[in-house]
Amino acid sequence: MSAARPLRVDAERNRQRILEAARTLFAERGVDVSVDDIAAAAGVGIGTFYRRFPDRESLVEAVFATKLDRIVEAARAALEIEDPWEAFRTYVMTVSRMHAGDRGLKDVMLSTDRGREQVTAFRATIQPLAGALIERAKAAGVLREDISPFDIPLIHQAVGAIADVTRDCSPDYFERTLTLLVDGLAQQRTAPTPMSAPPLSVDQFLTIMARRR
Repeated sequence: MSAARPLRVDAERNRQRILEAARTLFAERGVDVSVDDIAAAAGVGIGTFYRRFPDRESLVEAVFATKLDRIVEAARAALEIEDPWEAFRTYVMTVSRMHAGDRGLKDVMLSTDRGREQVTAFRATIQPLAGALIERAKAAGVLREDISPFDIPLIHQAVGAIADVTRDCSPDYFERTLTLLVDGLAQQRTAPTPMSAPPLSVDQFLTIMARRR
């Protein structure tokens, strides 16, 4: 059986342009962004789009393969940190910030159809790594004993949701929520972690609440 032939230079260039446009639009607007918008942002026609990606699913898988790999890499890097609390905290903060900056990541992780096989494989890889970070922190007495492995991905989702509703008024506000959540996971702390973002003003808060209605 012959090996797959590499794409021509112009075909590969178009594929990369589509991928880059999709990465940006998925992050800004979620994975429901239209194929027409992606093609337009990439500067290619619809026909060219479908020659490189036969359907939306194949594009979603191509875009998020790298992003899911980055989460796995973050867990492995955290396991190399000697201090158990800092290792756990670094992982949670890193992945939560990824969710805060990428609406599409939340869509894919919560979806039952988009990238389903890819997400299933990702979970099989990430769960033992995240579990090791949790158990090491518990064994050191720095993480609450009642923390479940499933609490952590829901924290990522919560931070992403806060980022969605505040990014127009206060793009860094999610950092406050993230700080409060991570501090709440600690078994004991002598002092709270300083906030890295300012609080909302009254006008910002009212704008956000009005948008939710």
